[in-house]
Amino acid sequence: MDKEEALASLKSPIRPADPMKERMADQRLRSRRLRLGGGFALLVLLAALLWIFIPGGPGHSGARTQVRLLRFPDTTTAATNRAVLSAAGYVVARRETTVSSRITGMIRAVYVQEGMAVRHGQVLARLAARTARANVLLARRQLRAEQALVESAQAQLALDRKNWFRIRSVFRKGLESRSARDAARAAVALDRAGLRHDQADVAAARSELALARIILNHTVIRAPFTGIVTAKYAHRGEMISPAAVGGFTKTGICELVDMQSLEMDVDVNESFIDRVHAGEPTRVVLNAYPDWNIPAHVISVVPTANKNKGTVKVRVAFQHLDSRILPEMAGEVYFYSRAAPAVTRPGPVALPRNAVFDARSKPFVFLVEDGRAVETRVRVQSRNGSHLLHVTGLPVGARVVIGWSSSIHNGERVEVRHKRS
Repeated sequence: MDKEEALASLKSPIRPADPMKERMADQRLRSRRLRLGGGFALLVLLAALLWIFIPGGPGHSGARTQVRLLRFPDTTTAATNRAVLSAAGYVVARRETTVSSRITGMIRAVYVQEGMAVRHGQVLARLAARTARANVLLARRQLRAEQALVESAQAQLALDRKNWFRIRSVFRKGLESRSARDAARAAVALDRAGLRHDQADVAAARSELALARIILNHTVIRAPFTGIVTAKYAHRGEMISPAAVGGFTKTGICELVDMQSLEMDVDVNESFIDRVHAGEPTRVVLNAYPDWNIPAHVISVVPTANKNKGTVKVRVAFQHLDSRILPEMAGEVYFYSRAAPAVTRPGPVALPRNAVFDARSKPFVFLVEDGRAVETRVRVQSRNGSHLLHVTGLPVGARVVIGWSSSIHNGERVEVRHKRS
């Protein structure tokens, strides 16, 4: 029975394949391959990003490159040893003022606070201006009244001149008396004098109007120069006057300092004043920043002495102003002669050989600045055995990488593992 069924199946016709089903199967196979390929590419890209950006990965070795440092301290003491003279002083502002009002009035608004930066001409405060506006309006109306009087005088003068011409003509014909002629001529003269008086009144009224406007403008208090507000003295509702005599009347709105005019005032002992000359280089070390040497120079020696202290005042200017320099800061100024100015780099220093790269061709070292390795050229002056090199060209306060490896590159991030000093 089984044989017969098998023979029957062999004799039955073979059904052809469905092309639509084959096409759909091919598409499913192709889409599966695309998904697999895209997933693999995504994994490769993710691995590359991790290799590059994750700290500690091979592609981000700079963030975890550990180095040891040999630090040369800021040579403040060494620099002061080369100074011919030192003196204490304070930071002062050459341009500083108490901003006040030119008139007496009540403060309506104050627009500044301590530490606020203001520009030249900026409005700092306003006074009550109702009375000042009324005076301006009154002066304007008085001016119009005086101008009307001038117009009336001009009309009267024109009328009297015509009358004078007519009477003079009639008088020449003998038809008018001499007294009538003289009266007409006097009337013209009086009209001219009256017109000049009225014109002078108009000029005075214009001046009064200008004065009223100036007083109105004085109710707006503006900054006389660009600077920083260091103190605020007045508040809304208080009275202010340019010359207060007591009570609760203020004399100023705020204290304004021009931060671009900062300099040092130094009291030098008169026994050593012959060592200080205008234009000589100096170094300023503020008490607030003892490790910061600020380049400066002498502006002038004030030609007078203080008999109580036995000192002479010397003005010292900063080479470059910095926001950290504030008025009234105390500091020490070190004076140098022109022949031996203060240096910013030390002399030859001894470095281990593993701190200098390419010691024979173009020697350089790596300094650590802001967490990065910075390549800096140096000059080898001499060699001390097989371990030390005497080099020059290192800046003051340099932090030199020692025990370097070929994995360090210029600008690469480094991590300080161990410090030596």
